[in-house]
Amino acid sequence: MKTQVISAIALAFAASHAAAAEYRPLDLAAAFGPEFASEKSSIAVRWEHLGSARFGDMSMDTPAVPVENGVDEERIKSAIAGKEGRFWIAVNLNSGQEYLVEMPAETAKSLRLLATKAGADRGFAGTAADPQEPDLNNVKGWSNGADTRTRRTNNTTYPFRAMGQIGGGVDWGCSGTLVGRRHVLTAAHCLYNDDTDQWTLGGRFRPGREGSCDNATCEPYGEHEGTWYFTPAEYRAANNQWNYDYGLIVLQGTPGNQTGWLGYVATSQGNLNDLCDKVPFGPGYLGGQCYNRGYPACSFAEAPAECRNNPAAFQGWAYQDTNPCEIGSFGSAGEDGWAARFTTNCDISRGHSGSAVYSDAWDGDGKVVLGVVSTHSCTTCSAGEVYVNGIRRVTPEVLDMIAYFKAEMP
Repeated sequence: MKTQVISAIALAFAASHAAAAEYRPLDLAAAFGPEFASEKSSIAVRWEHLGSARFGDMSMDTPAVPVENGVDEERIKSAIAGKEGRFWIAVNLNSGQEYLVEMPAETAKSLRLLATKAGADRGFAGTAADPQEPDLNNVKGWSNGADTRTRRTNNTTYPFRAMGQIGGGVDWGCSGTLVGRRHVLTAAHCLYNDDTDQWTLGGRFRPGREGSCDNATCEPYGEHEGTWYFTPAEYRAANNQWNYDYGLIVLQGTPGNQTGWLGYVATSQGNLNDLCDKVPFGPGYLGGQCYNRGYPACSFAEAPAECRNNPAAFQGWAYQDTNPCEIGSFGSAGEDGWAARFTTNCDISRGHSGSAVYSDAWDGDGKVVLGVVSTHSCTTCSAGEVYVNGIRRVTPEVLDMIAYFKAEMP
């Protein structure tokens, strides 16, 4: 990679911005290794301090209340209006300060390709030993006309131990997936409450969680505080915010060293259809190889029946549809020109938000994230409503965000 070209693009981009800002250098050789980037090669990334952030709790039902202090949303809109590039909002959970991070699109692309070349987008099984596979508890829930989710008890095997719950209660919480040793991919709406204009606190990440107790039995890999949140700036500045419903948590600890993490890939619509959609003479290697596993909030009508009827026993368990996640349609063009979203028919309910649509058969047997659970068109849907759940697809712009922040905060 010609790092001189990247630096020249970055400097030209910086010169066009009049506002005072800090330019944080990223040492490419240190981030990706000297075999992939020459010594002393670096890029400078613009970080503009926006001010003190607003914070609230993570409850799904937090009432919208006016907040006098905090970053003016109009400032974010005006800062990115009419400009090309990648724009992210970063909040430091320790200092409470908020930043606008900018990078030219070509710089982001070059960084993404370098990360791919260095293998940063690949999964890792971790150092934890896989236990003997337990029997699957096959009690069924009900949603979307015919809920075929089951409670899963193999959450300490890879790749499931790299998936976890963010926060979690009978009426609140989200899910997320480790995509690095301390990097959790989730939905932007799990990190920022647009109704109250507040970042959400209280969402500790519990990889491989199995139940509602607060000890090593139910939290085999502990619970982990976030230190940074990142979302696309457009999630707060664009009218079509659901196109940008993805975010990243950087944790204080590094549970991924033990649990491992999933890879992530942006691929064509045709490849996704071939991978995810069942074929008449499957299953196996031909289609039907995409899934979702998440942590439902038990108090809602669309939660699995056993979870809803006995939340004290079943809150904090992962549930997964016994059927694969087939794709209904693609839509909503993103900043990179790719369709940003797709719909799926696998059963999902509140609390699954931020969990991955993933495959365990990418390029043979690779475990990779293909999308992030975002929205639903109905909850306890009728039998005729099939592709009811909206997924934020992993596209190049999502890879751009992961590549930079994994390198910046390894």
